[in-house]
Amino acid sequence: MWNPSLDRRVPQREHEPWGRSVANFSQLTTDWLREAAKWWLSVQLSTERYVWSSVKSRLDHLKWFQWYIDQVGCSGPQLVGSSDQLRTWLRGFVDSLNSHITMTGPNKGGRLSKNGRRSTLVTIEAFYRWMYDNRAEAVTVLGDRRWGMLGLHHSVLFRLEDKPRLTNQLPDDMVLEDEVISAIAAGSGVLAAPKSEGGLDDRQAFHALLLLIRTGRRMNEVLMMDFEPLLPLLTTSEQKDKEPDSFVARLVYQQTKITGGAPPTIPVDQEIVDIIRLQQRWTREFLAAQGLPEGADPPYLFLQTKNNRLGKRPYASATFHSRLSVLTEKLAITDNIGRPVKVSKTHSFRHTRATDLINAGVPIHVVMRYLGHITPTMTMHYAKTLAVTAERAFLRYKKVTADGRTAEVNPSDLYDLLHLDQRADRVLPNGWCMLPPRQVCSKGNACLTCDKFVTDASHRDELQHQLVQTEGLVSCRQAQFIARHGEPMGEDNIWLAGRIAETRALTKVLVALDQVSVHEDGSLRAVRGAGTTDRPEPQEPTA
Repeated sequence: MWNPSLDRRVPQREHEPWGRSVANFSQLTTDWLREAAKWWLSVQLSTERYVWSSVKSRLDHLKWFQWYIDQVGCSGPQLVGSSDQLRTWLRGFVDSLNSHITMTGPNKGGRLSKNGRRSTLVTIEAFYRWMYDNRAEAVTVLGDRRWGMLGLHHSVLFRLEDKPRLTNQLPDDMVLEDEVISAIAAGSGVLAAPKSEGGLDDRQAFHALLLLIRTGRRMNEVLMMDFEPLLPLLTTSEQKDKEPDSFVARLVYQQTKITGGAPPTIPVDQEIVDIIRLQQRWTREFLAAQGLPEGADPPYLFLQTKNNRLGKRPYASATFHSRLSVLTEKLAITDNIGRPVKVSKTHSFRHTRATDLINAGVPIHVVMRYLGHITPTMTMHYAKTLAVTAERAFLRYKKVTADGRTAEVNPSDLYDLLHLDQRADRVLPNGWCMLPPRQVCSKGNACLTCDKFVTDASHRDELQHQLVQTEGLVSCRQAQFIARHGEPMGEDNIWLAGRIAETRALTKVLVALDQVSVHEDGSLRAVRGAGTTDRPEPQEPTA
């Protein structure tokens, strides 16, 4: 049993969300597996490859391995007597995982999730790969010569087809509707209300929920917040001229999941500052009731209320989750199609906040910074652009072509044709490509001379910039040509002919956009074709 509260040798971060949890190795009943797992995880912790929060999940994965060993047996660390038998033994383990029926949890009665099975196989393979790489040392440290008999085949236990494909598709209820958020905020007072009035008498949970809704932070980022988490944002003179709803401070949160990202601060408005001040007042009153001297501020803003006389332990996430589960039952909120909304599913507030920022037109790098992400991929995993928002942006402008003609295809049909709500490979820097999805472009970057090109006024600045650059390139190349050959390039020069065609197409596009960017009747029409000649109207079929 590893217990960080009793054994200070267990490496931990300064702010560890699972700092009071223990690692129980007793379920690894096979001696060689248990001792090797303890050695492996201790090295990973000591070298900071894993954090304490990671140990529990890795240990849970190894318990599945122990479960299979209990069923079919094994031949020690080598698992089987010969390498020829290893694949059959491992395939049996994979099949057992795939067919296992869960007895508890939200997926009770169903099979283990794909991601759960994949994570188990990845952990076991990583464990055995590390043991193979350190097999000589394992013999000495563990006192078991059998570890030295591991072969190269033990470093890659599972084949690609054994591991389910990782799925990052989120449930469609992760982004909450405005009406649902309003209903949760309106009913959140139940958390702070006295028990005599049907409430939970937990003002801390009330304040924490309001911060989650307003900021989109992770649960532990709020619950483990410093007692004084606010930093100045504006000078005193600037504050006098600020708007009522503008940012007034920076909020420091505990980044407990990602390391090496942006500094863990976000700008906040006066309402959030007021919530922080109210919680600080409650915390000081709680500590005063415990007999602590005035002015002795604790390390955390939200405090555990039991067995915490000195105020050194943060509010437990399990307690907060329990409070929100009760709130879910009391409020009984449903979404617009009648599905119950679980307030205890706190990550929904984070997804909702990210989506609101994206749909409000906030640049992706700003959203990344706000969420504390390192890559855009992480941010887009959270932010789900609403289909109506994407379509509205596409239909805002008329679609024109390089020769200034209005496209025959209606923008609504064009939006569906390009599958712009599902794919981005038809989006160009200066417009869109109408080439059918199954066809491949063979024209390189010659979009301005392709009849599958379409654009609108939202790309005018890019098109204007492209025209200036192309004209500048032609002038530069002409000067170089004259210096070398004593005369300018003729219009029959293949390179110059292509650039002239591009500048003519760009000029026509810009003129057309200035003429058709606003509809007189409010209707929506598109323009198609880039640099192509007018096509004859189709004739009515004859009998």
